Amino acid sequence: MTSRLALWNMAVAELPADRIDTIDDVSIEAAQCREQYRPALEMLLEDHGYDFAIRRAVLAEIANDRPAEWAHAYALPHDLAMPRHLLRYSADDVSADGGRWSWRGRLRGGEAGEPYRIAGGVLYADLPAATLEYVTNAPDEARFPARFARALALELAARIVMPIKKDRARQGELMQLAEVARERAKASDMNRDRETPGDFVAEVQLARIGLGRA
Repeated sequence: MTSRLALWNMAVAELPADRIDTIDDVSIEAAQCREQYRPALEMLLEDHGYDFAIRRAVLAEIANDRPAEWAHAYALPHDLAMPRHLLRYSADDVSADGGRWSWRGRLRGGEAGEPYRIAGGVLYADLPAATLEYVTNAPDEARFPARFARALALELAARIVMPIKKDRARQGELMQLAEVARERAKASDMNRDRETPGDFVAEVQLARIGLGRA
C-alpha cells in the first residue's frame, strides 16, 4: 500500500533532494512533483493494461455521425487512459466497479472483444448496448503493486531532476532506471494475469455443458 506523498518522496530520494512533508508543501520539490506526477502516471497507464487499473463500464450511446461506417456511436468514459476490449455483455453483467462479467462470455473467449474505432473522442461500433473494458487514468494509489510504484517514482524522478538539481548526467541515469523498472512492472503484471484454461474451452465441450451456439 502506498500514497501519493510516499511516491513523491520515493522520487525525490532518487535525485537526491529534500524530503517533502505534505502534498501542499511550498518547496520546489513539491511543486515539480505536483506538475509532473499526472503526466508520469498517465504515460505508464497508457503503456500497459495493468490489472489494478482495469475497469468496465456500459457505454452511453450518442448521436452517430458515421452511420455509413458504424451502426452505433458511444461517449468514452471520462477516466479513459487506454481501451482494451469492447464486450458483448449486458448491464446486468457489469458491477459498479467493473469486477463482474459474464462467465459464459469468458468461456467463449469473449475477452477478445468486438470491433470498434475511436476517433474524435467517440467510440464507433456495430454492437448495441456495448460495454468497454479499459484502463482508467485515475486508479487507487493504495492498490499500486510495489514494482509499479517503483516504476512511477523513477519516471517522476527523471522528469523533475533537471528543474531541481540541474544534473543532466543524473537525468540520463534515471531515464535508464525508469525504462528498466517500467518493463519489470509490466512483466510482473502479466505474470499475475496468466491465461486460464477457460479461455480455451472447445465448442464441443461447451455443447456438452449446455452452452453450445444457438
